[in-house]
Amino acid sequence: MLSVLDLWVFGGLGLVAGTLSGLFGIGGGMVIVPGLFYVFQTLALPSVSVMHLAGGTSMAIMIFTASASAWSHHQRGDVQWSLVGKILPAIAIGVLGGKLLANHLNTHWLDICFGLFLGLVAAKILLNWLPSPDQPTPPRPWLTNLVGIILGLKSGILGIGGGAISVPFLLHSGLSMGQASGTSAAFSLPIALVGTVTCLTLVPPGGHVAGTVGTIYWPAVLLVAPFTMLGAPLGTHLCHLVPAKPLKQLFALFLLLLGMRLLWGELWPGLSLA
Repeated sequence: MLSVLDLWVFGGLGLVAGTLSGLFGIGGGMVIVPGLFYVFQTLALPSVSVMHLAGGTSMAIMIFTASASAWSHHQRGDVQWSLVGKILPAIAIGVLGGKLLANHLNTHWLDICFGLFLGLVAAKILLNWLPSPDQPTPPRPWLTNLVGIILGLKSGILGIGGGAISVPFLLHSGLSMGQASGTSAAFSLPIALVGTVTCLTLVPPGGHVAGTVGTIYWPAVLLVAPFTMLGAPLGTHLCHLVPAKPLKQLFALFLLLLGMRLLWGELWPGLSLA
């Protein structure tokens, strides 16, 4: 049974994830997955399945987040739909392979992979490891397909969108920050659709859990998704109004703390923070 506090946490998680999705062109999973991971622990879900359920549930929520974010950016003319169509088959192949692989990984290693990934993303933002848009390079078909497969594979394993990879790729291809965020948000929609369908067919390592179908915990989807759709247009609006640099740095610090918390708990369980 969910408590009133759980309801507030799920709603707040959705609002934050949706806002960041619209602002940075991410699927929201970088916030949703660790958030669900900690909430699911308080709900006493099987420990061997917690990370798998967090990733699967994030995929289902991402359908709503990515749809709202992509539509908001589309209304501003930021989404390059021709590029979305070119990369879609490669993304689908990568997501399918990533999800099947993730379901056979121990939750301990999924936690470590996710913590390391968050640390790398934070470092990239803080150190400004982004290509210069002053020297655009139109993407070649082979590179687009390679990026799509890597993007899908990473998203399938971790249960998140692909903004950390797709935004730098799109900037390198000559898109503005607004166009990169909008097109990246559109990439997240096929990732979420393929990932969700795959998750519905999987069985979590700990067996069936009440409230789930496959590795998707539907009470969380129903509580988080509506708030992501409220936050996404706000993030899109902020993307065109607020200076990006300080917001990116704050977001990077937040991701760094989340990554350190995950790694701390898995690598040094005896010293795990309360």
